[in-house]
Amino acid sequence: MSLKSNVIEISALTGQNKKNMYELMTKVYYGENWDRFLSDMSQKDYALVLYDENSKIAGFTTIEVFEFEGKIIIYSGDTVVDENSRGDIELMRAWWRFSYTVQTKHPDKKVLWFLISKGWRTYKFFPMFLKEIYPTYKYDTPKEIQDFMDRLSASKFGDCYKNGLVIPKDPDMLKSGKYDIPEKRTADFDVKFFLEKNPEFYKGKELVCLAELSVSNLTKAGLRLLHGVNG
Repeated sequence: MSLKSNVIEISALTGQNKKNMYELMTKVYYGENWDRFLSDMSQKDYALVLYDENSKIAGFTTIEVFEFEGKIIIYSGDTVVDENSRGDIELMRAWWRFSYTVQTKHPDKKVLWFLISKGWRTYKFFPMFLKEIYPTYKYDTPKEIQDFMDRLSASKFGDCYKNGLVIPKDPDMLKSGKYDIPEKRTADFDVKFFLEKNPEFYKGKELVCLAELSVSNLTKAGLRLLHGVNG
């Protein structure tokens, strides 16, 4: 089943859209709260929404775009894909198209992807599609980049940020808990690294990740997605 996607301004979402998105969130996470969901969404600029063959919402990610210390930040907020639709690449294909439009609007500034991850699937997007990412098992994060990540995270999350992690006061948590990682994935170097950095991910703790968004920083897989090629 192939998904379709659309990027919608938050202000253009209907009440029913939001209810369907919230319902999807509650299928995957517990601890979710309707008022908090709406409040969080109101702070974002866009929603990238996935639709199945029946035009039902099958996934989404919320996006905020802002400037920080002279750099353009694309911040990924709530992200969820229905279990039956996982593995479809449309989310990332549409996300790259969106991020590329942001890059073209700001040719004189660096554009960075600011992602917080409480799940290994989300973290895996980074090494799969980007060459240089932070943090990674492959190399230490340079001090100037770590300092920037610390300032950015503290500015965004205040005292909920500590030592590379965002620890929400009222978190939502994966219903699959610590068993969310299949046994066959535990030997994966990226997954092992994610677990080392965020061992209590199942409690809603989120790993802060950062990468530059540029064509030169895309892996071959990232370039294929950007150009709309499946293989």
